[in-house]
Amino acid sequence: MPGEIVHFDISVDDVDKAVDFYKDVMGWKLEKYGGEGGREGMGEMVYWMVIPNPDDEKAVRGGIGQKQMPQQTGLNYYNAEGGLEAFNMRVKDKGGTVMMEKMPIPGMGWFSVCMDPEGNPFGGWVTDMEAK
Repeated sequence: MPGEIVHFDISVDDVDKAVDFYKDVMGWKLEKYGGEGGREGMGEMVYWMVIPNPDDEKAVRGGIGQKQMPQQTGLNYYNAEGGLEAFNMRVKDKGGTVMMEKMPIPGMGWFSVCMDPEGNPFGGWVTDMEAK
């Protein structure tokens, strides 16, 4: 579906504390990516995949990761109908800003990070298991 939310990110200062919090409060299943003992392809960056409902393949999933800059906030990622290039062009045409162009998540897909004209962050997403 165009514009459907497909992933959410929770950006935190203390990843271990956040993982413990959300696991207990929400009952989420969490899988570690990156870092020591995590899934390959993420390098040293530690990221925890959030699986809110393991019994529902269609449930929106998310992640918890370390802030890359102090002002970083959580993001919702939306299906980028027509690809990220077209998505990002629509953002710019309507007065938004593309903060980060197309970037890969190896083996999962591509994303971009944008801001609407009011300064609210969001992202575009395209699934591509061949992304490198």
